[in-house]
Amino acid sequence: MAFDPERFVHSKAQLWDYRDCITFLNEHGQDLLRSGPLDYKDALFQARLMDPNRTRISIIREKGARQIVAVALLKISYDWRKGVGDVEYVLVHPEFRGEGRGLGRAVMEHLIEQAGEVRPKISLLKLVSEEEREGARILYEKLGFRPVKGSNIHFEHTLS
Repeated sequence: MAFDPERFVHSKAQLWDYRDCITFLNEHGQDLLRSGPLDYKDALFQARLMDPNRTRISIIREKGARQIVAVALLKISYDWRKGVGDVEYVLVHPEFRGEGRGLGRAVMEHLIEQAGEVRPKISLLKLVSEEEREGARILYEKLGFRPVKGSNIHFEHTLS
């Protein structure tokens, strides 16, 4: 079973999605938030997170309940005229993982699509994935990410 557009909808996060994204990450992403929960009341953090020149966020909501079931974030930076996107906080709600739903793939494909829309152009995507996240690492490689030589947790994907 692949991503079901009758049951789920993915979109770019907008300002009104900000609080839902932070709540979702705080409730389901404790292992991703090693420095502690995110504070949705921090106005500077909100401004940086929701600035499309600095960050893109892909979310998937369940249509009926309108709850977020998956999220992925792309931080945008420029290094010597080369655009770099750091993929962070890739998370699928525990109750919606597996069973071939394709939510992880869908949220990542949507984020990669958004990376292609950024101007100036992003030419490299990077991410970190711990060794115990075997399923995620397999997905990343299927999407074109390759392990960085000399590291067992860093992956890169060159965009054309």
